[in-house]
Amino acid sequence: MIKQHTISLIMPCRNEGKALETVLKRLPEEIDEVIVVDNNSTDKTLDVAKRYGARIFKENRVNKYGIGYGYALQKGIGEAKGTIVICMDGDGSYPAKEIPRLAGKLIDKNLDFISCNRLPFKNPKKMSFIRATGVRILNIITWFLYGYKIKDSLSGMWVFRRHALEEIKLFEGGWNLSLEIKLKSFIHPKLNFSEEQISYRDRIFDISKQSLVRTGLEHVLYLFSFRIALLRVNRYGLGLTILPKSNSL
Repeated sequence: MIKQHTISLIMPCRNEGKALETVLKRLPEEIDEVIVVDNNSTDKTLDVAKRYGARIFKENRVNKYGIGYGYALQKGIGEAKGTIVICMDGDGSYPAKEIPRLAGKLIDKNLDFISCNRLPFKNPKKMSFIRATGVRILNIITWFLYGYKIKDSLSGMWVFRRHALEEIKLFEGGWNLSLEIKLKSFIHPKLNFSEEQISYRDRIFDISKQSLVRTGLEHVLYLFSFRIALLRVNRYGLGLTILPKSNSL
């Protein structure tokens, strides 16, 4: 618990047994519940999660490319009991030790959603050149399409009040959920969105499950298609503003 707020941590996992154990060993004591959502693992992910007392859910849905990242997060968010929810990967790339600081910022600044910003990298060698370049390109496209100077469009670590997700609906089942949740949060007129810098390192074991080029192209297409959808909604007067708010920094 942090400042009278209960804390839920959600980690979507597929074959993260080795890394997950390292992460769970080092979690801050302020976290009230840990939720591991398994997406078709074939290793010891579930055994590790049980050993450390996590609440475990299975989500077997995948998109056309066999990716269930977004579906797993949607499942975890729906099951979370804390008033503040943290989502991050279970591969050890995001700093769980910074959760108390980030949750404190959310509370003290009266924010609804914090997206954890990895740029500029405190240690540039901790992220591959291709991944870092892709993030910067998507940042520019987001700025161009939505007028919001986001610093890290693809961060996979977020801290938000549970009620914030009652204001928006999530649909993306694959990697695009990372874009969807940020876009819908910073354009929403009732939600206070911000970014906070964190430390970052690439996966601590194995290699990424993403095909970076294909995933990058999917992200670009999603940014354009979502923008077009917003324009149509606004045109027909369905009540969703597309005017971006100023960055809350």
